[in-house]
Amino acid sequence: MSSSAIPVPGGPIAKRPLHFFWIADYSGSMAGKKIATLNQAIRDAIPALRQALTGHPEVAMLMRAIRFSDQADWHVGPNPVSIEQFVWPELSTAGGTSTAQALKLLASELTLEKMPHRSIPPVCLLVSDGFCTDPAEDYQAAIKAVLDQSWGIRAVRLAIAVGNPKEYSEEELLKFISHPEIGVLKADTPDKLINYIRWASVAVTVASVGKSKVSDPSDTDNPYVPLPPPPLGGGSGSGLDVF
Repeated sequence: MSSSAIPVPGGPIAKRPLHFFWIADYSGSMAGKKIATLNQAIRDAIPALRQALTGHPEVAMLMRAIRFSDQADWHVGPNPVSIEQFVWPELSTAGGTSTAQALKLLASELTLEKMPHRSIPPVCLLVSDGFCTDPAEDYQAAIKAVLDQSWGIRAVRLAIAVGNPKEYSEEELLKFISHPEIGVLKADTPDKLINYIRWASVAVTVASVGKSKVSDPSDTDNPYVPLPPPPLGGGSGSGLDVF
């Protein structure tokens, strides 16, 4: 029997796919504590996410990861990997911050041809610590490319800004996110980055799964998944251990 089917008395039924995209900045400014924390935070979130999904056997969660520095390419992909088989490869650092290229690559995967109508709204998590080094018009075009896709507009799109607020553009990141009431998640300490990664992967995925009706990407009247509030202030931490 296919792993994408659930055994039931009347025969197997197809699972509903939920696509999750990590979009990770590995530019030179992420070197040291930032990239080490990001690598470990994602690895730690995966078992918790698997556990959270045990109560939803009707869901097939599929993961991919886009990395970007001077260019954007697949860190895990382009073929999606089931959450049961997903492993986060170590990211090192080098180069600039080609956010626009990363978002164009994301947009190419959010099409109806690549995601069926019965999919659960995808989750897209962007993590960056710097200003986009692509031309401003390229960034605008990339945002438009994401929002022009049926699943792009319905996706849960979140952004975590890492480090000193003077070193990244909150305005750029706000253009990407789907939930302005949450805004950009600001992680200026390792504890905050860890807690935001866990919330944005586990709690947000469960919220997307829990959306009551079968998601139809052609229905734009109510495209957004309601989300629980993020950890207040990013969670615990003394505030002394900053990036």
